[in-house]
Amino acid sequence: VRRHKLESLMKSLYEIICICLTSFGIANVANATTTLTFDDLVANADNTVVPAGYGGLQWNNFTLLNGTLFPLSSGFRTGVVSASNVVYNPFGTPAFITNRTSFNLTSAYLTAAQVDGLQLEVKGFVGSTLTYDHTYTLSESAPTFVQFNYLGVDEVEFIRVSSTAQDFVMDNLTVSVPEPSVCMIGALGTAGLLILRCACHSRRRHIRPTTSKVESR
Repeated sequence: VRRHKLESLMKSLYEIICICLTSFGIANVANATTTLTFDDLVANADNTVVPAGYGGLQWNNFTLLNGTLFPLSSGFRTGVVSASNVVYNPFGTPAFITNRTSFNLTSAYLTAAQVDGLQLEVKGFVGSTLTYDHTYTLSESAPTFVQFNYLGVDEVEFIRVSSTAQDFVMDNLTVSVPEPSVCMIGALGTAGLLILRCACHSRRRHIRPTTSKVESR
């Protein structure tokens, strides 16, 4: 009887630990929000690309530059929100942000680099499914704060809609990206719960009901 009680107590304790680990992982993923200013990167030249893995994301066709080196009338200068770096899409070609796991694209400051009225389409994908699709009109004289709220995406495309080749400038991008350690904690907790359930189910299958014999008098 004591052994059975001890086993039940250990199982209950293990289940509580697994639930706590899973809840801890989920809570931290939800709060893992950061603003990427690009100011911690070194802009050596006009063709310095944003390195893979910056901010926990993958970058395609995003180039880094020091916006404070441009004339005051340039969108590269007016697009600076936090000194001194910004990113842009060279030659007005599409730019992409991707990740193996889902992330939240919360907001950013966007500016037209050369001409007022730049039309920029921003698409958010979950796998191959287009989930978000909005077009924004950008100014060259001042950055536009855009609240995306693209939740649970794994790819975001920035596409110039205007006919002429124009660049857009981006600064202070706010995203939520799950950290690998946090994801591992959540995964371990979930795996522990599954193992415990399987073990309990297997134990119930192997327990056979006992029958008592009634002696006839």
